[in-house]
Amino acid sequence: MDEFFTNLTNPDNAFGHVNYILIILSVSMSSMRWLRVFAIASGITGVIYYGFIVSDEISAMWETIFTTVNVVQLAIILLASRRRKTTEDEKFFIDTVMPTLEGNLRARMLKLARWQTKEPGEILVEEGEAKPQLVFIARGAASVERGGNIVGVCGPGDFLGEMSFLTGKPASATVRVANETRCCVFDPGVLRVLTDKNPGIRQTLEVSFNKNLVGKLERMNEANHAHRSQSEAKVEPKTAELPPVT
Repeated sequence: MDEFFTNLTNPDNAFGHVNYILIILSVSMSSMRWLRVFAIASGITGVIYYGFIVSDEISAMWETIFTTVNVVQLAIILLASRRRKTTEDEKFFIDTVMPTLEGNLRARMLKLARWQTKEPGEILVEEGEAKPQLVFIARGAASVERGGNIVGVCGPGDFLGEMSFLTGKPASATVRVANETRCCVFDPGVLRVLTDKNPGIRQTLEVSFNKNLVGKLERMNEANHAHRSQSEAKVEPKTAELPPVT
């Protein structure tokens, strides 16, 4: 134990301790970019420690390889996340759905997106459809119909088909375009492959789906409350007719 504390407090071993501290910090990062940054810092301190202080050429060589690999991976991340010029609709999608997602993961999501303009009367999702597409509305509005009756309305910032994407069950309602709509469409199968490989994207989408569902329920409750209030206002109280006083 005494030898352990002696080695721990020995200034000559400082770079060795920093090397392992940086490795621990790197694996604790949730961001892949910062993981690579701390890994590179760890590799550099390892090269200095093993190559110049303890003269362990083999360890120094592996630290050099470790550092090089992480430098290459960080370069790939930075290149993939370079901002290309985005449209207003894409910016709205980013700000609404994935504001905190890393740039390279945003780029992968946008690469899968198919932007379409839909005209009034077009069907976005069909009730009972086995594998409906996942749709994000950027502009416009659509009505939600179940059994031929309108049960809700969707607008900018809303997802369509998200419950089917999460559960694998058929669509529970039909969504029909009410006025010209600009929307972002994802193939659910292709998107699921991407989310399986990238947990960060999956978590971001799940958070967005939950927020969107809460918003839909709040709007539905407000609409039902307004409808009940209007119905009650139309009912006029009846007054009994009294016989004339003689």
